[in-house]
Amino acid sequence: MFSRHFLIAGLCLVEIGLCSCNADETTAPAATNAVPPPESTWKISFGDETAPTVVSGRIVAELPGSAVLLEERNGKQHQIAARQIQTREETAEPFVPFTSAELAADLLLQAPDGFEITETEHYVICSNSAAEYVDYTAKLLELVFDQYFRFMKDQNVDVATPPVKLPIIIFASRAEFQAFAVKQHPTISFEDTPGYFSVTDNQTLLLDLTGDRSIRSSASIRKRLAEKPLQVATVVHEAVHQLAFNSGLQIRMADNPLWLSEGLAMYFETTSSRSSMLWSRPGLVNPRFQPAFVKLVQDNQISGGLNAVIESDSEFLDASQMGEAYAKAWALTHFLLREEKVGMQKFLESVSSRKPMVGLTAAERIEEFQKAFGKMPDEMERDLVSFIKRQRVSR
Repeated sequence: MFSRHFLIAGLCLVEIGLCSCNADETTAPAATNAVPPPESTWKISFGDETAPTVVSGRIVAELPGSAVLLEERNGKQHQIAARQIQTREETAEPFVPFTSAELAADLLLQAPDGFEITETEHYVICSNSAAEYVDYTAKLLELVFDQYFRFMKDQNVDVATPPVKLPIIIFASRAEFQAFAVKQHPTISFEDTPGYFSVTDNQTLLLDLTGDRSIRSSASIRKRLAEKPLQVATVVHEAVHQLAFNSGLQIRMADNPLWLSEGLAMYFETTSSRSSMLWSRPGLVNPRFQPAFVKLVQDNQISGGLNAVIESDSEFLDASQMGEAYAKAWALTHFLLREEKVGMQKFLESVSSRKPMVGLTAAERIEEFQKAFGKMPDEMERDLVSFIKRQRVSR
């Protein structure tokens, strides 16, 4: 069975509706050296007139007459339909994100009893797993953080270090993980899901697949995780999602192409049994998706079918096609990062300029891809297939 570990993205976009705008209407203003003024804090009440929901934060984006995107101090974003807004007030307080201490307290309020906080240089981790397991995960997250920014620098892709620490929640039991996940996203099924990044909440949630709170040594942790490489891959995969959406590479609540989001996370996730952390760097050949893609080629399920993942995210949202979509996304991303580096730089620059709550049509997605690479994936098929077939999975 295909184990899912993904980002939960744009859950309200279907309800509100994405606005498709021309490029000229969504062009960002030219950068300047001036320090921007502090953002205001807004208070918005919406929903039921007798018992409205009240949220406070900064306004990230607005589609006049359609929707407002508001971000709370803890990083959670709300897409609020204009028709649902009861009151809207600009307060005298400037918007300031949570400090690490405030974020830690907020995570403990959200988590069940028995969770504790561990802070690292770039993360606030809330967990009820064994302390040794949390320590291992913290070190792995910091390693991925360093490698992510090193990789983007090598790719000549501009990204920014997150201005605040990033929240991670680790659950010792599957029941706790699923209960929290369903409460956070009631319409999503989390069966066979070992972790995910929630774009709306800006949180990475992870299930401790060791299932053992009695582990008391780093050697035991490594031995147990060496038998469960999916656990390590999941931490890396979801960490990359979170970094992409907090470094300016991708824009939260924008129309981000899933082939790129998942392809990039899979490009990073491959484990290494030779490393002390069981992971060392991005770009290793993925042992799940390289063979899966080659099999699709052998079964004649690739020819003329790569353009579809560019035009639409539908294959990723269909359970019967999800496994194939992930294999295509890994292969396409791996090929483009290795063989079409200049085009990938252009494409990532275009993706990073997308606007929240603004959608792209299939035609606009095609135009964007062609502008960056000069051709579509189906036109690259011969070279792509040959390249992927030559890749060898490390043993």
